[in-house]
Amino acid sequence: MDAATQTAPVAAREDYKSRPGALIWFFKKSRNTWKEKYRALKASVKGLKNQLAAVTRSRAEWRAKAEAAGRRAAALEADLAALRDRVAAADPQKKIRAAAR
Repeated sequence: MDAATQTAPVAAREDYKSRPGALIWFFKKSRNTWKEKYRALKASVKGLKNQLAAVTRSRAEWRAKAEAAGRRAAALEADLAALRDRVAAADPQKKIRAAAR
């Protein structure tokens, strides 16, 4: 493919009034500018996608920890209520003394 482009002479179009060297410089600069712009945008999008994935994963981990802590707190509250009932049933005098204070 390179051989075909090298053998064909570069002909300047008749509708351009500027010299070919200036046109080549301008078009190359224009192409490089938009390529760099979209390369930077692509990198930005990739970074934002990575951040979104990390935040989503972190939020799921914290939600799981919070749910586990809630279940543990409910179990401990149930154990505490059962122990209070056992203490109250074992010694009714303590209940009377505690109420008098």
